[in-house]
Amino acid sequence: MAIITLDMPKDIEAQFTAAAKARGVPLSEYVRDFIVERYQEEADDLRTANERLADPQPGLTSAQLRKKLDLDD
Repeated sequence: MAIITLDMPKDIEAQFTAAAKARGVPLSEYVRDFIVERYQEEADDLRTANERLADPQPGLTSAQLRKKLDLDD
């Protein structure tokens, strides 16, 4: 596992430190888990976007959407 050093604003560091303490984990573990979780979310979003771009579907008009959602009287 790589070791990374980073500078962060004091107020953000304090928030991360408090969150780590509240969870009962070391700051380094909390920050690592936070970064990994956010990275995975971004990777999932990018994968979904690429899949949708590869297989575009026709859009709906607002009238079609209202009908599909059964919003018309």
